[in-house]
Amino acid sequence: MSRQTLGKRKRYILGFGDGPKPSSSSSTPSRVSQDHVGELQKLKAEMEKMKMEHEIEREELRRQLEQERREREEEKKEREEEQKQIAHLTSLMTEFLKGKTQTHKSFIHHDGAMYSTGGTNTR
Repeated sequence: MSRQTLGKRKRYILGFGDGPKPSSSSSTPSRVSQDHVGELQKLKAEMEKMKMEHEIEREELRRQLEQERREREEEKKEREEEQKQIAHLTSLMTEFLKGKTQTHKSFIHHDGAMYSTGGTNTR
């Protein structure tokens, strides 16, 4: 009757006319659908777990990077302090050596005798 009314085109009414026929079991589509829903839920749960693990790893890496940054900053401060100490010691040594040089220059060597610039013979 559908062929007389609608003509011979395929798939006007699913399961009637020319073309593939659905399986005889009516519970198969719902079972397959339930299987797919269960599989999708399982995959979503697995994805959420992976996201959480990834976030934990990211947070740990962020903490490690922050710790390394603080350590580098501390090392930089220590190097700067050492450089200040070296500069101060160099300045003290320079002043000391200048004082020694000036004291040494205050004596005049003449004929094997040492005379102070103050005129007193040290011989």
